[in-house]
Amino acid sequence: MKFIKNYIYNSSYQIFLILIPIITLPYLARVLGPEYLGINSYTYSVTYYFTLIAVLGTTTYAQREVAYVRDNPEKLQRFFWEIEILSIITTLCSYVMLAAVIVFAGKYEMFFWAYSVTVLANIFDISWLFVGIEKFSILAFRNFIVKIVSVILIFSLVKSSDDLIIYILINSLSTLFSNMLLWPYIKKMNLFHRVANIRPFRHLKGTLALFIPQISVTLYTVLNKVLLGSMGKIKDGSYFDNADKIVRLTFTLLTSLSTVLMPVIANEVAKKNTKNIQKILRQSMIFSLCMSIAVFAGFLGLSDRLVPLFLGANYEPVGFILKVQAFILIPMSIANVIGNQYLVPLKKSKKLNISIISGSVINILISVPLIMWWGADGASYAVLISETLVTTVQVYMIHRELKFPGIWVEVLKYIMAAAIMFGVVLWLQALIAGWLSIIVCVALGATVYFVILFILKAQILLFAKEMLRK
Repeated sequence: MKFIKNYIYNSSYQIFLILIPIITLPYLARVLGPEYLGINSYTYSVTYYFTLIAVLGTTTYAQREVAYVRDNPEKLQRFFWEIEILSIITTLCSYVMLAAVIVFAGKYEMFFWAYSVTVLANIFDISWLFVGIEKFSILAFRNFIVKIVSVILIFSLVKSSDDLIIYILINSLSTLFSNMLLWPYIKKMNLFHRVANIRPFRHLKGTLALFIPQISVTLYTVLNKVLLGSMGKIKDGSYFDNADKIVRLTFTLLTSLSTVLMPVIANEVAKKNTKNIQKILRQSMIFSLCMSIAVFAGFLGLSDRLVPLFLGANYEPVGFILKVQAFILIPMSIANVIGNQYLVPLKKSKKLNISIISGSVINILISVPLIMWWGADGASYAVLISETLVTTVQVYMIHRELKFPGIWVEVLKYIMAAAIMFGVVLWLQALIAGWLSIIVCVALGATVYFVILFILKAQILLFAKEMLRK
């Protein structure tokens, strides 16, 4: 099946994204230290809001719409230039606002200017086109090259905390260069011909509908980092950011499936294949829950030993935060299937917005007092509560539309397997020390988990067998 091949392309890059921090984060944690990593987290988080304003929901909207028109060259060409012109306008407006904030803020001005390049980079970002036409191999190849070069530059040029500005410029310029690399393919696709009747603003309503949930999501994923920095808790911001980064990088394995399935489902919607949509979503939900429950149990058992080995002795508080943060993988995996794979392709943006805004409102109400009382721990509690609420609202709103018969039986199998795996991990840590214990625990723990699922005859193994066969 085509989407399985695309999933392999996309997930291979997502695995690569996980491997990069495994290589670079321990080095940066020791070279830059908690305080400078906290400054990096704070300045990036503030700039990220202006990147979102620049994007204005065009990425998800354009991926979906390209999937609808990709079989019509004339419509595809017109749509491409309409979205690109709209992106240029929104990006320039956003950059002007960011420049004003930097000038009036005064603090960390140099680092803000360095990160501002990522906002301008949006002008050249046309990855949405390749997702919509399901050309994931092009995206994967480009991203591999750019990331490898950026890693080499980090190890070559970042030697102390004084080199934070160099580290930020490497990240910003690699984003810009990565986006620019896609443009030669546009010429090959014959999209440079003159197009009449271009109306970029006709897409504004559709992009804004998806921008609202995107900006709302940041109110419980990014806002806490901004609050920690603005309250002067720079080190706490570093602790929270490192735990959050580890968990969300792990989650990219699940979102890679979502990125591949979204245009597939959008195409099925255009063909009105309702039965096939239900089947795809059920398989996706089974896969997501199986993996997220296993990873949560793994983090729960390994965090206390992993953090000092991975980040260093100065980051001991990250261990507890990582345990709290790891639990959000489960509600996030459910919301990912319902939101990105069902509500977005079927244009049910209203329901998606309601769920996300609910989580945002709760986070705004509880994050300030929780951060004031418990710092980074409080920020992790706020995110956990917010993510769980988003998923709960989504499940409630679609429980009559989507039916996943027998899925609770499957979830119980995953929980049983994860509990046994957790016990094995704790037992192994009592016998083995250091990095060897981490390696053995991951390898043997995963083996135990899937052996138990095999004994319990879990459906995920039948799904995996079908994937491999095809």
